[in-house]
Amino acid sequence: MQPPFAEFCAPHPPQEPVSALSFLGETQSKRALHLLVSSWDKFVRLYDLGRCANGADAVQVLQSFEHPAAVLYVTWIHENLAASACLDRRVRLLNLETGQMMILGKHDNGVCRVCYDPHSKLLFSGSWDATVKVWDPHGEPADALKATLSMPGKVFAMDVSPPSTSLPAQLIVAMSERAVHVYNTYKLRDALNGPNADSFEPEQRRESSLKFMLRDVKSTPDGTGYVTSSVEGRVAVEFLDTSEAAQAQKYAFKCHRKEVDGVDVVYPIHAVAFHPVYGTFATCGGDAHCALWDAVAKKRIRQYALPSPVSTASFSADGSVLVIASGAENMEDAHHPGPDAGEVGGMGAGGPGRVLLHIKWATDDAKPKAKPA
Repeated sequence: MQPPFAEFCAPHPPQEPVSALSFLGETQSKRALHLLVSSWDKFVRLYDLGRCANGADAVQVLQSFEHPAAVLYVTWIHENLAASACLDRRVRLLNLETGQMMILGKHDNGVCRVCYDPHSKLLFSGSWDATVKVWDPHGEPADALKATLSMPGKVFAMDVSPPSTSLPAQLIVAMSERAVHVYNTYKLRDALNGPNADSFEPEQRRESSLKFMLRDVKSTPDGTGYVTSSVEGRVAVEFLDTSEAAQAQKYAFKCHRKEVDGVDVVYPIHAVAFHPVYGTFATCGGDAHCALWDAVAKKRIRQYALPSPVSTASFSADGSVLVIASGAENMEDAHHPGPDAGEVGGMGAGGPGRVLLHIKWATDDAKPKAKPA
């Protein structure tokens, strides 16, 4: 039964734009509604939304982890441990029980993504130094780094797909120059025991269907494909199966656009989030909207208007709750001086002091629309 609450905003939001939201991915855990939030204000915060049906006052901040620089991503390893990616080039482990933080290792440039594969039990970090590092977060820190994989460009986004009926778990890496690499995480784990782990080759080398810089990549919940978004207001739905029949199903579409004074203004799509049960997905736009899409029907289900540009979103593991972060700054607006500075199109400005975490009940909203009889 749906709890009796409408949208509300979580108390004590970050003071600068949110870079990532991540729910614990275990539906049976008592911490299934624990939410990790990383931000440009240098903090990772752990929120408890377990009693959010009672409203904003029931939302608690359980832990705060201050970093030396902006935190660009955060991911769960298990219910007591998380990993963060920081602009200071470090990958850190966060003990969610004790509040302690430990440096696992570092890159040569800012770390923009971390993701954990529960099947191979490996942690991956992607950096603007054009490498992906492979870590064992469960052993001794001195021996945690297992491999450094060279990429053809800067890493912008990564995700791990779950195993499907025909494919094992895959690491999907989206980079500059529209490059996408796909790695078999089981084979990679086995290769770590050999002498050539650093030269491990991807299963697939792809060129994105999108013509402009990629902003995000997210795997489908069934492990058969992934979705990418770009700065040019477009989304691509791709399939991992390389057969001609599977590749014939891929498609791309434009969204998050607005006509302003007779001009079609295109906004970046900062992030994508999948509903874990329905397979529908959310896109987070610089136009201050979060849209829900049915990938199978190729239709928009619903659209939320937010007060300022949307940086990211996340569904809980059971799909009951959707959290949306507004208060982002579109890249061009952060460096646009003069009296016309700010967001184009009438929405409110994002940036420091304007960040909100919107909590929505998602079970009905994210459900695919029934096909007409």
